[in-house]
Amino acid sequence: MQRMIQQGAFRRLVNLGMLIGGFGLGQGSIFLVQTWLVATGETEMLALFGTHFSFAILGIVAVEAGSLTILSAQIARQIHAGGERDGVWRSYWETTVFRLTVAVILVALGLGALALSPLPDFSRNYLVWSLPAMLLWAFNAAGFLDGLQKSGVSGITGSIAYVASAVALFLARDLSPAQAGAWTGAAFSIGYLLTIVAQFVALAASGWRPAWVAPSGLGIKTAFIEEGSMLAGLLPGQLYFRAQLAIAALFLGHNATAVLVYAKQIVGAASQIAGFARRVEFPRLVQAVAGNPALGAAATMRIQRSSLAIAAAFAAAIAIAALVVIAMAQGFAVEAWGFLLLFCVTVLSESVGQALVQGLFARSRYHAAAIARIVAVAIAVVFGYVFVGTFGVRVFVVSDLVSHLIVISLSLWWLNKAARAHDAGNHG
Repeated sequence: MQRMIQQGAFRRLVNLGMLIGGFGLGQGSIFLVQTWLVATGETEMLALFGTHFSFAILGIVAVEAGSLTILSAQIARQIHAGGERDGVWRSYWETTVFRLTVAVILVALGLGALALSPLPDFSRNYLVWSLPAMLLWAFNAAGFLDGLQKSGVSGITGSIAYVASAVALFLARDLSPAQAGAWTGAAFSIGYLLTIVAQFVALAASGWRPAWVAPSGLGIKTAFIEEGSMLAGLLPGQLYFRAQLAIAALFLGHNATAVLVYAKQIVGAASQIAGFARRVEFPRLVQAVAGNPALGAAATMRIQRSSLAIAAAFAAAIAIAALVVIAMAQGFAVEAWGFLLLFCVTVLSESVGQALVQGLFARSRYHAAAIARIVAVAIAVVFGYVFVGTFGVRVFVVSDLVSHLIVISLSLWWLNKAARAHDAGNHG
């Protein structure tokens, strides 16, 4: 038993390392090429690519629609219960039907924009060549790998599209806008094609050769309900930072907006690494809930203690770095890191909130999680708009904390309600 526990801990550590490595490889390659463009003064290409790549990734997130979490939970639950392989593959294809529907809608919107709008050369070609990625990503197996506790593999393969885009951006620096748009857009689609091929090779190597199992009507309906709820919960979060930028630009000016962008990059990277740990811990949490549906909030947090420890460590590291920079630097750096000294606490508060949300996901309470996120974002945006004149740029620290506290409070209420309902059912 002790050896099995040690093996499980080692596997989770390897998965986390691979997720972080994939993040560093993918995001790092984009960052390096963008830094090179800044150093050589090619800011127009940087702005064009950055804007279009950001919206292309938003499309990928919409196609994924949270199925990374839902499919992972379904597969982990079925394997824990000793389910048949056909049932596992059926879950994959039911999820794929929903993702493909979203992808078709996005492609239709993109083609409509091409037909109705006189887009610039770069935009037109990037859109044409990046749209296939939406359809391709509907078939991704990242959630399948996560459910098999191989999230590290999906993390490494997930870096391919970023690396491909970075290479294309570097090679397209001297091309015309039309050619550069075609090259970088095609690299985006090719990157996601290679990602999916690599994922299915990894599945086959793990003994899960691809198999077609016809999806059921009930399963498709469930996929639309659950993943639609996840998408409704994800989109406000995707738009939240953009709303903050708009408030900062409108009321505080360029300098405060730059401070916010700089701080969000650092805090966002720390939060994402803590999120990788939650992703590694999620299949174990699903199986724990399957074994004990009355699992309380405290136990839910305890299973995810590694991600909470990572979040706390990053918050402390950012605070220490901020104190050093404030003591040694001057000008914009002092202002930015002074803001980070306050902002770093949100790394921990967000991690607590998301760990509780994972508890809802493990219980298939996707509606509850979506409601918590939507309410939190709506109140936080209104708070930022109303009090920006009072707090200045610090309003975004307070609004983030307000958002996280709402998520924590609502998630705790729903988790405790579920536990009480289960206990009442057993005693009844």
